[in-house]
Amino acid sequence: MIGLGKMWKSVRGDDRGAAQAEEARPSTIPRAIPAPRAPLPPQVIEAAPPSETRGAERFVPTRTGTVLTTVSGKRIAARIINISQTGVALEAELSEFGAGDIALVGTRPVLPGRRITLGIVFMFRKPLDPKHCGPDIVL
Repeated sequence: MIGLGKMWKSVRGDDRGAAQAEEARPSTIPRAIPAPRAPLPPQVIEAAPPSETRGAERFVPTRTGTVLTTVSGKRIAARIINISQTGVALEAELSEFGAGDIALVGTRPVLPGRRITLGIVFMFRKPLDPKHCGPDIVL
């Protein structure tokens, strides 16, 4: 996950070579969700500045694969970017669906949140129990 400041610097060209600026831009190439993908190193995620729109502490589960279920019952593969007690950030191929079409992340009911650079955020209808908030959680 890249901070907004880093992206802005890459657009303006501050203190960066062209190769480094290219690394900062997210890919826009369409791909299949089940395709192999290198996970982000924990240092990158931990170094990201906290978001002002999300008050609960975030963590990355050991199992990042999950399934989204639409209101109509269709299932879509997704990858968890991070989770907090109140919501989850996901990367999924939702081109034919809107955020409001998603009813479940795994087995947990969700409400649509906001779009982020790498995907979309959903808020849990009922916050997670703090005892279960850790890397071993499965959605």
